[in-house]
Amino acid sequence: MQAESGQPVFVIEEVSVERVRPLRLEYLRPGRSTDAVEYKSDECPTCRHFAALDEAGAIVGVASMHADDRVAGRPPFGRPGMRLRGVAVQDDWRGRGVGNALVARMLECAVEAGMDEAWANARTASRNFYGRNGFVEMSQPFDMPTLGEHVVVALSLAKRVKKARKAGTVIEGQDADATGA
Repeated sequence: MQAESGQPVFVIEEVSVERVRPLRLEYLRPGRSTDAVEYKSDECPTCRHFAALDEAGAIVGVASMHADDRVAGRPPFGRPGMRLRGVAVQDDWRGRGVGNALVARMLECAVEAGMDEAWANARTASRNFYGRNGFVEMSQPFDMPTLGEHVVVALSLAKRVKKARKAGTVIEGQDADATGA
């Protein structure tokens, strides 16, 4: 089935961490053991996991997020933040809006939680993807051993949160305590 635009149909759903790990392993940690995709933050109280599912229900993209204030890159620091992690899309689904839809869903969740910014340690090969989604590079490239070169990217959510508060769609008092990395 295809949308009127001719693009394949997919949906974004919140899923268990076990459902995102296989694609993380295949695309973000190829050739490594399964424990390489078990992030400390996966089980923290604020962590949420999302999958893009094709019309047959197969997972074609994944992403995770959790509350975590950014302390790297350039200021401002210490603002309530939502960290995006483990964004991966199958090769044959890239360029079809899957990654954008995953990020958009996570940004909606971050706004609902009243976060001031969304951020990520992005592979330098993904910097254009994040830039197209409104993120700004906040650091010089740095090496993450075994993972390659990364940059810190961030997106201010302050205006979106202010608008959501006026509309009454921000969940006030949500536990934004982040544990893990």
